[in-house]
Amino acid sequence: MIDFIEDGHIYLKDGIITPSVSEILHFIFPNKYDGVPDYILERKAKYGSKVHEAIEKLEKTGEIIELNIYQKLAIEQYLKLKTKYRINVLEQEQIISYNYDYCGRFDMIAQIGSDKCLCDIKTTAELDKEYLSWQLSFYELATGKRFDKLYAIWLPKKDLGKLVEIERKPKEELLKKLKEFKERKILWI
Repeated sequence: MIDFIEDGHIYLKDGIITPSVSEILHFIFPNKYDGVPDYILERKAKYGSKVHEAIEKLEKTGEIIELNIYQKLAIEQYLKLKTKYRINVLEQEQIISYNYDYCGRFDMIAQIGSDKCLCDIKTTAELDKEYLSWQLSFYELATGKRFDKLYAIWLPKKDLGKLVEIERKPKEELLKKLKEFKERKILWI
């Protein structure tokens, strides 16, 4: 059983606090947001969360929630990509774990054409493929499945959406970085 506590972004697996994929990514990319004021990060996070929420609701019920003009444009771009690439959502927003090493929540598993794919929705101005490679690869490892492809569904504000294939990290590389993270975490305690 995995519980997620929104306040503090904490995962509990069978009552045990378990690191998140986000924590591991922060370990791998410690300076990713250096120099970006907190209020900007918070504003961008709220915007992205609203787009995610809208896509999830749209896929579950066919309804479009109330959005601002930029969020509406992102949803229009998503719908265009969905039609163009024949994206059929199979699962979304599922909490997963890799043993007691980490937990996370993937955005979407979708059939894209004839491929079963693991997808992450991004609304950032620039797409960090290296970051996404680690993120989606950790998610894939936690699912215990090997997907045909990993994708970013990129919906930047004020721009055209894109479906971007993301390179998979080898399992050995993931486990090596996970070991480094766990050793470093022990040193912090």
